[in-house]
Amino acid sequence: MEPATGKSASNQLSSARNYAGGFSRQKRRELQNQFETGLQWLEQEPPDYDHALKLFASCMKADPMGAVYTYEFLQTLEAGYQKGLYCHGWRQRRRNQKLVKRITDLGAEEQWHEILNRAPETLYHNARNERLLLELAFAAQTINAAETQWVYLEFALKYFAGSADVHVQIIHAFYQSGRYDDANDHIFNLIKIADDSVIQKVLRALPSVITQQFPAVEAVAEAETLRTLAKQAVTQHDYWLKLCEILEDLNLYGQAIDACQQATKLLGNPSEWTQRILDLRLHQAESRLAFHEELKASEELLGQLQHEVWRVRTEYYQTLAAQYPARPLLSIQLGWCLVGTGNWYEAIKVFDQLQQTKAVKNPDKLALLLGLAESQQAVRRFEEALATYSQLQSAIDISKSEEENLDKWMRDEIPGFHRQSFIERSLKRIKTLANSMNSPPSSEILPTNRKK
Repeated sequence: MEPATGKSASNQLSSARNYAGGFSRQKRRELQNQFETGLQWLEQEPPDYDHALKLFASCMKADPMGAVYTYEFLQTLEAGYQKGLYCHGWRQRRRNQKLVKRITDLGAEEQWHEILNRAPETLYHNARNERLLLELAFAAQTINAAETQWVYLEFALKYFAGSADVHVQIIHAFYQSGRYDDANDHIFNLIKIADDSVIQKVLRALPSVITQQFPAVEAVAEAETLRTLAKQAVTQHDYWLKLCEILEDLNLYGQAIDACQQATKLLGNPSEWTQRILDLRLHQAESRLAFHEELKASEELLGQLQHEVWRVRTEYYQTLAAQYPARPLLSIQLGWCLVGTGNWYEAIKVFDQLQQTKAVKNPDKLALLLGLAESQQAVRRFEEALATYSQLQSAIDISKSEEENLDKWMRDEIPGFHRQSFIERSLKRIKTLANSMNSPPSSEILPTNRKK
């Protein structure tokens, strides 16, 4: 099944916006009470599945984005199915197929809300139906109910692990959520357990821009061999290190992080493996953004991925700055992460504390002063910002050739400082400050101390 097209994504019913906007506190409380009552019916002996299902169904219809309602409904159906409660004769199964066909027809008409409204009844009569689960996952995807989509896909995978259609839709879902590396991980696990015919069907159903990222069969075998050796020879640090490197090279960041965690338990030395996990998480976030930028993903998705990069970067430098307080550059990098996320006051606090130490030298000091000045300017502390820019002017003593080295250092060391000239960025900020203060332009402030 193909992912949602631009047409379908833009053709959502107005009710989908209501879901995204949330419910009133009273409505949320009502849904929560219904949900908890349904759980209580399941705690009885014997459990009353039908009463619970009715309450869960009501919650699902009211809030299709409430993934927990959908999960409990499907889980309750599963429990009843195992007890033989929802097994039907052939006549009933024929009637049930009409319900599934109706869902399919509604999908062709792009009636996503109506599909999800009919989901509980159709699922009740078709506890395990591959096509139905995939149609419902697709409908949830089109109204941006991502967590509900993954619930349907989880149960589809549980029941139909050998279906190429299920794996194709899961891989599309990973790509649409900006998690190309998790798609690689999914195909990695599929290669280990599935028949070659299923793998070939999956590969033929996907575009080459996706399949070219997948690990080859030989790479999967090499990684699994290393994993076995690492587990057998628990004292062999090099096996675990090599396994992590191979997994990272294959863009299997989740598995590489798991390998580091296993190595920590077996080998000790948590500081080394914790550092590698930090590195992997940061590389994972940056890799996702870079890959989906290359794919020309939607602005909304790229914005989410950029936000995640900044979040992970901030956590990364917070950890390192606390671990190595004698290295001021780490705190400067943390300050710039706070600048990148718009946490201006926290950035000012970090930069001010560093200034008080008076142990920061160029080029670290230049990065500190520019970050501090920009933060002060952002919160409209114009007089303080002007004073900081004056300090920046006094600290600059570089030639034209040295300016290029400074720019390279900034790009390499300062988060978010890409494709920019340090001097040009500083001048632009000063001009903006001068205009906001109705002062004469100060465009010549910074160049005065530059060597010829």
